Amino acid sequence: MLLNLPDSILFRPVRPQDLNAVMEIEKGAFDAGVQEGSDLYEKRIDAFRDGFLVAEDYETGQVGAYICSEIWHKDMALDSETLALGHDPQKAHNPQGTQLYITSFAARSDWRGRQIGTGLFQALEKRIRTKYPAVDEFILIVSEKWNAAHHIYEKGGFKEIGRIINFFTPDNKPEEDAILMRKAL
Repeated sequence: MLLNLPDSILFRPVRPQDLNAVMEIEKGAFDAGVQEGSDLYEKRIDAFRDGFLVAEDYETGQVGAYICSEIWHKDMALDSETLALGHDPQKAHNPQGTQLYITSFAARSDWRGRQIGTGLFQALEKRIRTKYPAVDEFILIVSEKWNAAHHIYEKGGFKEIGRIINFFTPDNKPEEDAILMRKAL
């Protein structure tokens, strides 16, 4: 798919100094109770930097979106315990696995609607196909309420394969089901 991205956007592996920008995006994108903390993101950077990309405007230096992931063995259970927010990526990630689990993806509100998220997904897929050719599918979860994200995933070839009831528990809001999605490579 040909994208019409701004010329100044580049997709690159995360750097430890990007953590503050990632956390700012996280706080702007997710409700309290669904947000994950900086300690977890540090673990994600350490566990699998190849699977953690950011979108940066190289003219301004601003990081405006990120996507992070882990490689899992196919025998990992796809249930609420395994997929739990805040699970330890250093225990879950296995570079010899064949399934890429996208643990988080978000963009600043002023970066949305510009195809940057789609470009970030494509950059991750290209990187994984090149560096980890044994990976033959991507999986992710998305809240039933996150319509824009769900649309990006469907457009990118993901199909719903199940639901986890009341998985997301935002503070002071009703619980939300997680839609489990898969894309074969």
